[in-house]
Amino acid sequence: MNQNYLSGLFFPAVAGLFFFMKRPETEETHIVYPVYSGDPSGLTGVAKYLAKQQEILSAQKASELLESQEIIPAVSGVTKYLEKRDRFPVTGVTKYTRRLALAEKQAKNSEFQVGATGVAKYIKNQKDMPVLSGVAKYLKQQESLPKASKVAKYMARQAFAEKQAKQMLVHVEETGVAKYLKQKESLPQMSRVAKYMARQELLSKKEKQSIVNVELTGVAKYLEKQESMPQVSRVAKYMARQALASRQKPVVIETGVDKYMRHQG
Repeated sequence: MNQNYLSGLFFPAVAGLFFFMKRPETEETHIVYPVYSGDPSGLTGVAKYLAKQQEILSAQKASELLESQEIIPAVSGVTKYLEKRDRFPVTGVTKYTRRLALAEKQAKNSEFQVGATGVAKYIKNQKDMPVLSGVAKYLKQQESLPKASKVAKYMARQAFAEKQAKQMLVHVEETGVAKYLKQKESLPQMSRVAKYMARQELLSKKEKQSIVNVELTGVAKYLEKQESMPQVSRVAKYMARQALASRQKPVVIETGVDKYMRHQG
């Protein structure tokens, strides 16, 4: 019994010893953190790089501005002429042609100054004067004419009176028939349709008259004819009377001589 108990304890003890003998060795590890020294300005590397680039750009802009503001000396006309002459030297032929052109120009100017004759001056003065109208020319001409005497005025009046008397004799008074024809011409003309309708109406009236077989007197015929004609309004009658009265008056035509004598009187 004791042997069995000891054997039961032996095997677990050997197994435990074997386990402790095969245990791997452990190594201790230490993490080393890098130590950075702080910048006195408190800027990082990226911020320092950007600030440096900004300084470079500012320096470039300042240099470009100074270059653009540099004073460029202005070249005068004389300098340009001298440079052009140095590049293109003037030959003897060119000088000769220039002298001839200058001499011709001076000769033309002298001829223009000396050649102003009296006719040229008169034409120039006429251009400067205002243009007179027809009425102004007539009045100026009348002022230049000698004044008419009393005898001349009397003779002119007598001639004017004789002329008016001849015109009154030539005027022939119109008869009643002529007045009627003129008045009829002044009325509006009937169209073909209106004439056709009037004829049809007249035929129908004649047929009725033939059926009744009543003889019409001259007065009845005249009244029937007046009814068939277009009726004239009161205004038209008044206008016809006024036209007739104006035609009966003697017609006086005033000529230019009459107007002149009337103004002179």
